Amino acid sequence: MILSDVDILKAIERGEIKVIPFNRENLGPCSLDLTLDIRITVFRSISLIDPFNKESILKAVNEIEIDDNGYEIAPGEFILGMTKERIMLNRKYAATLEGLSSLARIGIIVHAAGLVNPGTGMIKPSSLVLEISNRGKSYVLLKPGMRIVQIMFHKLSSESSVGYDERKTSKYVGQEKAV
Repeated sequence: MILSDVDILKAIERGEIKVIPFNRENLGPCSLDLTLDIRITVFRSISLIDPFNKESILKAVNEIEIDDNGYEIAPGEFILGMTKERIMLNRKYAATLEGLSSLARIGIIVHAAGLVNPGTGMIKPSSLVLEISNRGKSYVLLKPGMRIVQIMFHKLSSESSVGYDERKTSKYVGQEKAV
């Protein structure tokens, strides 16, 4: 079941979901718009990235902070962003992320590996990593604080037995960086 705005507010009031900072103006009928943080990760051109080798990945990326002037994402460019908001879900809720139509219409596709597992942020509320690509034909200006993605919260049929942050195999507990 996707939560309505009314149920999102109730879950936040009960502490079952945390969004830090929470901006009520970003609340829609069944979703909450999240904003772009100052931290982005851009990719260098290297011959090969081995997804099973952390050092290989780190050689390919450069983490930068964008200021109020923003970042001009080039046509065909792929970057990683992070949400300004830090999220916590208890074991009763999962969430999914969806891009914004207003950005998609100008070629910006935002997709996070769309599932936010139950128990994410239980140890430490964390920002969400966003995969951002420009599929348009023009540069597009991305600015910190702009609405970048929407999150929809789902109530599970029963509480999960273990939360994401509690699993020993979870890789991104309390993540502060995109890579």
